[in-house]
Amino acid sequence: MATAQKVLDGCLSRLQPFQGRATHSIVAALDWDHRLPSAAMTLRLHLFYDEIARGRFDQAFERRSAEISARDLYPEFDVPDFGGLPADETYDGELTPLLELEGLRLTSPWRREVPEDDSERALTAVRSSPEFAIVAAATTDRASHLGDLEAVSFTAPCESGHAGWALDVWWLTAFDGRMGRGWSFLVDIKTQAILSHREFSIRAN
Repeated sequence: MATAQKVLDGCLSRLQPFQGRATHSIVAALDWDHRLPSAAMTLRLHLFYDEIARGRFDQAFERRSAEISARDLYPEFDVPDFGGLPADETYDGELTPLLELEGLRLTSPWRREVPEDDSERALTAVRSSPEFAIVAAATTDRASHLGDLEAVSFTAPCESGHAGWALDVWWLTAFDGRMGRGWSFLVDIKTQAILSHREFSIRAN
């Protein structure tokens, strides 16, 4: 129990609500991977800005708990977990069987709903950065149909390791219909500074 509390306290200390919003409450739920034996667990953190949001979660949590109880005779087969419950911010932390935290990420659906003004500021910051100039100069065979830079999602400090919230801007350099490659530029929302950039690869669903 002490180890679990230490892990939870460590996760909570890394949370920084979006745009400085006040935190009303946080609910933690522990899910497992439905494997026998289990190889990993997911610590889901649900953060709420006010009592109304917390009330919606409590009702949904009760319904989900009842659904799980009704179907847990063989838990390794298609039993619901606590993913997708309503909250102002939701984070998933991957835990090993020894309760070691392997990462904490924002999973709220709104993370990909980037307002146009925020997107334009981030794109302008990347276009004018020396980091992008170097990458673009080295990418001589990029097809024009791959499009422009795109602000794809908000990134929480607990994911990036930086002090503040950021926007993740992608520049796709190759895509064959199944696999893609490109560059990711993290842009600080407040200062428009380029926090980091890295190469990535993706697989189409």
